[in-house]
Amino acid sequence: MLPLEEVVRDAESFHAIIDDHLYLGNLSAAESPQLMERLGVTHILSVCPDYLATAAHIEHCTIPMADDEHFDILEHLPTTCQFIQEALDEGGRVFVHCVMGISRSAAVVSAYRTPLHFAVMFSRHISAAQAIQFVRKRETHILILKLLCGYGAVRTATKQTKFFSECNFDVSPAAPPYIQWKKLQEFDTAHSIRAVDGVPITDRLFLSSDFPSNKSNARAWLEHLGITHVVTITPDQISQIGDILMLEQVHKHFIAPYTAKESLLIALPTLCQFVAAALQGDQSRVLVHCLDEMRGGIAICACLMLSRQIRTSEALEILQDHVPLFDDDPVVRRHLELFEECNYEPSHRHPLVRSWLSRTPPPNSVLGLLQLKASSYVDAIIQKGISMQASVASLHSGPVEA
Repeated sequence: MLPLEEVVRDAESFHAIIDDHLYLGNLSAAESPQLMERLGVTHILSVCPDYLATAAHIEHCTIPMADDEHFDILEHLPTTCQFIQEALDEGGRVFVHCVMGISRSAAVVSAYRTPLHFAVMFSRHISAAQAIQFVRKRETHILILKLLCGYGAVRTATKQTKFFSECNFDVSPAAPPYIQWKKLQEFDTAHSIRAVDGVPITDRLFLSSDFPSNKSNARAWLEHLGITHVVTITPDQISQIGDILMLEQVHKHFIAPYTAKESLLIALPTLCQFVAAALQGDQSRVLVHCLDEMRGGIAICACLMLSRQIRTSEALEILQDHVPLFDDDPVVRRHLELFEECNYEPSHRHPLVRSWLSRTPPPNSVLGLLQLKASSYVDAIIQKGISMQASVASLHSGPVEA
């Protein structure tokens, strides 16, 4: 059985980010002379070390970016943006690619801003989150790939793109945001910290969908962030984070089994109260940790809604500004809307919750299943070696519902 990366490389994959102007794809697509001719590509931007032979009439720029979470993409973004801009100014068509077309190349395209009012950063100076959201909407395959591959590199790319905007799109060794990024990068590398290990949503509230596996590295990372309180959300009683924390760090564990769709919703009031009480201390910092990023995002949004008295859409906007790849699907929105409609106090006896629980669930979508059952899906395909169709069918038999 071929590794997933090899499977993806063998399949041509590309998307038009700006129709007839800018394309984003993988190495196999870039290697196809027929495809390049059909798209009318005049310029190719390769952001991977793999060698690519191009036709004589195609202008080719190669920046050997390693597929590594700690690779410094940031310093190359001015060059890539300039290459794209000059090509389009000449009336050309640009194809940007890395090996799989989901992290390095997506970061480069997200950093670029065209004069046509499309996904913007470079020439119109919009935020990283807005640019990444645009690319993400054009890349419907990115959800499946990030679930199958893990997306530490994607997260790193989005974080560096955000620093690019904070540098005012002019990266230099003296720029404070770049200096800050390099310091974070050095610390992360020294302690084997990955991009997925934590994202600051506010100055004192963090979201994590992964955790350093090494106990000493985890403690060093928590100390570096100044974390004083940790919230964990799991579908069962198993949580190893309590064994990692120092005695002075407070841990609150919430069990929300997938077999009861209301379990997380019912836990939100207590969870929010714990976070609010923790943040009353001037030096307190709270980390919300959940392997299922969707559920962790729901918890973060609920805390923002209660503490700031804001609506669901406003909380999601804040979350996606810091986690651009977060998917606010109907499951997420319904949880938050119910939380708001129940005046932040949902319970099993609340009429709205009872009505929600009594409804016959609609047929599950594949994407919804992937989001809620990502680990089972990956395990079924990669570890057990069964077909994609069979693994999806097995998920349909589970209790997941919108």
